[in-house]
Amino acid sequence: MRDLIKITFSTLFCFYILFSCDTTDCITFSTRVVVIEFLDSATNSSKNVDFEFITAIESPVIFYSDTTVSKCYLPVNTEKEETTFLFVNQDNTIDTLHIEYDKTVRLISRDCGYEFQFKNIEIVNTTYENAISLGNELSRLNEENIKIFL
Repeated sequence: MRDLIKITFSTLFCFYILFSCDTTDCITFSTRVVVIEFLDSATNSSKNVDFEFITAIESPVIFYSDTTVSKCYLPVNTEKEETTFLFVNQDNTIDTLHIEYDKTVRLISRDCGYEFQFKNIEIVNTTYENAISLGNELSRLNEENIKIFL
């Protein structure tokens, strides 16, 4: 009988621990990554572009090095409401893309904490002739935020 009580108590305790924390509220789709797609201006289809490297001003990190991409995923500066990306081509020419965005902080829940949200992405300055911002929120659900036509 004593063993039955121990097993019952242990089982109830395990169920309490397993099911008392509701992590479903902690799911978030926000991200700090802007998705940039390169497109052929004549066909509107994805275009592969060769880069020596891709980085951001004030960032010690090179995001892409000696690569060919048609779409790139670049982190925005979370300390500011703007980021300037540098695209160094194989012939050492440099293209820039300066974007601004609204940054807000949202409380998910007391258990989960806070998250940053980046909205209203706007191209302020670029050396690309034809680049458009879709102006949407940075989200894991977005296919792209900026389209660059070459």
